[in-house]
Amino acid sequence: MNEPNPEIHANLDALATICCAAISSDPTAEFERVDGLLRTLLMSGYTRIENRSLEVDLESRVKEMCGEQASHRGGELSSLCAKFASQFADLARQQSRSPTENSPPEAANISSATDA
Repeated sequence: MNEPNPEIHANLDALATICCAAISSDPTAEFERVDGLLRTLLMSGYTRIENRSLEVDLESRVKEMCGEQASHRGGELSSLCAKFASQFADLARQQSRSPTENSPPEAANISSATDA
């Protein structure tokens, strides 16, 4: 997969809108939506797109959307995009773990756990 699908574009746009609101000090920035949007990006296959970085994609999209505001608040924008990229990487790691990495194996039922 080399090109993002429409769902990925829509989620990146939504994240960029949240970033624009945040760097504009808009109190309506919907940070509670970020986790869900990142999960949707993960499930949409964003990690399978070659040579893509969420941090870079998001930052360039915000610069296109917000224009001058993004260039004046570049440090804040970079920090916010890095934070979202880190959250995304954590979600991707959690999804890729097998059950054996999280907990030791357990018996399926009582009879298999005892000598009875």
